[in-house]
Amino acid sequence: MEFLYHYTSLETLALILKNKTISFNNLLNVDDIEEAETEDMGKFGRFVYVSCWTEDNVESIPLWNLYTPDMHGVRLRLPKFPFKKYSYNAGQFHFSQDVETYINIESIYNENKASIVANQPSLIEVEYTDNKKLLFPKVKTESCENGFQKYTNAKDISEVTGIELSYFFEELGKFKHENWQFQKERRYLLTSTPKGLRESTPPSFEKQKEFIRRIENENLKPPYQNIFLNLDENAIEHLEVVFGPKMSEAEKILAISLLKQYAPNTLYRDSSLRIVYGNLKLNHNRT
Repeated sequence: MEFLYHYTSLETLALILKNKTISFNNLLNVDDIEEAETEDMGKFGRFVYVSCWTEDNVESIPLWNLYTPDMHGVRLRLPKFPFKKYSYNAGQFHFSQDVETYINIESIYNENKASIVANQPSLIEVEYTDNKKLLFPKVKTESCENGFQKYTNAKDISEVTGIELSYFFEELGKFKHENWQFQKERRYLLTSTPKGLRESTPPSFEKQKEFIRRIENENLKPPYQNIFLNLDENAIEHLEVVFGPKMSEAEKILAISLLKQYAPNTLYRDSSLRIVYGNLKLNHNRT
């Protein structure tokens, strides 16, 4: 079984255990504040959400420092794709065939804030580069000059024959500056579009124009600040928690109490690192 690792706070651990969910953060809110930027559409990454992990099973001092409060947090280990699966039949929520997905389509449909494709999330290995074309990709393609204005000003579909507008999410969230490469990051990634699933049917030219107006509006807020995917109960059975190098005994008591209440089969142990007066000291693991 393959595992990924996630550094976080004790408070976040409590929310994960109680709610049995993993949060996907909008690219506007990740550590590299430029990640949402594009060459041609401003902060188009606001439609992209990520959950950031690493496949490095060796504890990382930089990651302890970055993602836990002064090393008082925890490191989680979970199997790859630990999310709950949902099954939908052809005809449900406009699916043309039977579908298995990690997305709670019924919830997304009822909220009617956005559309999310069912084959998400993907799991990618972040690439580190200083190539600005990759860091700030061009995401829009239009077949003629001022295609957006011509399309949205058209009275009916016959006026837009030959005009094509395309928006590509594929390169967003995949690249970071080289100075982040110490993270060895793997991330789950999903995208949304600012059109509720219930708005999509029946299709019409006016609905398509409204969708294009929204996606072109750089002031439009993301449909969600965070998207939460439910965890699979079998994945939780493989959870392991490592206590941060500076966690107090009281904090460990709280963490163990949470684990016993919400995930009693979880393995937990102290960090193999000890920080003493600012100096690093190795210590044997305790189970």
